[in-house]
Amino acid sequence: MKSITRLSLLLLLSAAVFTSCKKSAPKQTRHIPKNAVFVAAINTKAITNKLAKSQATVENLFKSFSKDDTTVSKGKKEWEEFQNSGIDLSENFYVSVVQKSGGMGMAGGNSIVAGIGGLKDAGKMEAYVKKKQPNAEIRKEKDYSYANVEGNSIVAWGNDLVLVMTANQNAGMQMEFDSTTGEYNFKQPANTGNDLKSEVAAYFAMKEDQSIASIPEFRDLMQENADGSFWVNSTSSLENMPIPLPKVKELIENSFTAATLNFEDGKVVVETRSYSSPALSNILKKYAGPTVDLNMVERYPSKNINGFMAFAFNPGMINDIIMHLEVKGVADQYLSNALGGQYTVEDVAKAIKGDMAVVVSDFTMPQVDPATGMPKTASPMRMVLNVPVGDKAQMNRLMDKLVEMGLMVKQGNEYRATEAISRTGYQVVVDDKNLLAASDAELLAQYKAGNAKAGISNDIMGDFKGKNAAFYVNIESILNQFPAEGGPNAVMPQAKATFRDAKGHADNFNGKYTAGHFELRMKNEKENSLVSLVQFLSSVGHTFSNPANISVDDVELEELEPSKTDTAQ
Repeated sequence: MKSITRLSLLLLLSAAVFTSCKKSAPKQTRHIPKNAVFVAAINTKAITNKLAKSQATVENLFKSFSKDDTTVSKGKKEWEEFQNSGIDLSENFYVSVVQKSGGMGMAGGNSIVAGIGGLKDAGKMEAYVKKKQPNAEIRKEKDYSYANVEGNSIVAWGNDLVLVMTANQNAGMQMEFDSTTGEYNFKQPANTGNDLKSEVAAYFAMKEDQSIASIPEFRDLMQENADGSFWVNSTSSLENMPIPLPKVKELIENSFTAATLNFEDGKVVVETRSYSSPALSNILKKYAGPTVDLNMVERYPSKNINGFMAFAFNPGMINDIIMHLEVKGVADQYLSNALGGQYTVEDVAKAIKGDMAVVVSDFTMPQVDPATGMPKTASPMRMVLNVPVGDKAQMNRLMDKLVEMGLMVKQGNEYRATEAISRTGYQVVVDDKNLLAASDAELLAQYKAGNAKAGISNDIMGDFKGKNAAFYVNIESILNQFPAEGGPNAVMPQAKATFRDAKGHADNFNGKYTAGHFELRMKNEKENSLVSLVQFLSSVGHTFSNPANISVDDVELEELEPSKTDTAQ
């Protein structure tokens, strides 16, 4: 008896520990299908607090977008009514996209878009719907009420949940693969987007194991303290694509990207984690380790760098992916036919080291020849592409074939672009060390000499040491080339006063996921980036909606006291 008692206690204790270790997900996410291709979470409380601290109340925002007192008053009234709708603004709000048929991702085919939030007063919600949609019929179901509203949408609410759902239909033709004939055919997409009533019922009746809350990686994301987050399910995005290779879906299954977004002082920060299938994870783990060669960027001969991108990988992974897809024979045969000899994927992959960098500089607005109406220069910017050579023998073999095909010419120990290509200004040269492409011959010669140093600060380059990939865009240097004239350029003064640059990097695969980091940096480092963005957007809205073309100074947010509602939150 004592043994049974001890065993029972042990089982109860184990169950309690297991339950406590399983990370919980917000209740709203239990009503989002696990195959959603995209989910965004908005931390309304955190965002409202950040706006309130900078006096950017809702009333101020309406004033910033319109100088018309009637519009401001109406907007303020609408906001106050929304606050009294019963929706719980202290909880996160979620937007999900579920692909129903055809297309890829959020862009094509039929999809269901749903906004889901918490509800603290169902009675107020019903009253709000009746006021805003007086002609809408409110119907009662067992666990919720709903009403059809304008725009092929439904709003539904239960005791603690509100859901707004709409169907996004792409009337275009869909491409479908016929496995019998091996051909692609076009067909009219099924009309699956209209039956929103059954979709709403399914969302409210959803079991947790059917929802996105059952995915461990998503639950991990929901534990992050952030102003916002988003989730991208690449597997669901691609599952409707007509891919005739069964192994492709195996390779991309469980491919998720989880990201957090935070508005900090002077910058917007996004942290990402990219998860892969077991098959792809094994390949990434096998070939993890390469880091970007920053010297390819630092030797660029200009003090006016507009941006660059660099990454590193082990070319051997290409062959492993092809082998996993079981198409190596087909790929090798295709290369052999195209190049006129015995070539394999391994041969081509060996020709490159696996590093790559693109650097862009000296951007200017294109000058137009008034006589011809054509640009005076071939390119408004200068650039270099550098792909270091791996196996020189394999690279020479490929280049010799391109010479035979008339696409390259050989000069001594180098391969160069044909005269026809060189006349455009662009230069291509392959030597023992690098495959280089440049926008002009002078830049190419200076880059090859390697005696110059790029004008990029050490605090920027220091972030990229030991990373697998890196990119940088000097937004300020690009915007400064645009004149502040009428039309769309009227927003340029505010854009120039708002944005500084953007940078990001990715780490090597760590055995579980690939981590990434992105920053959009503002000129005002002491102001919260959310406020900076709101001020910029208000100036844009004012410019395109104000026929009087009021100046940017007139649309700055007024320094008013935060409203009581904002202060409370």
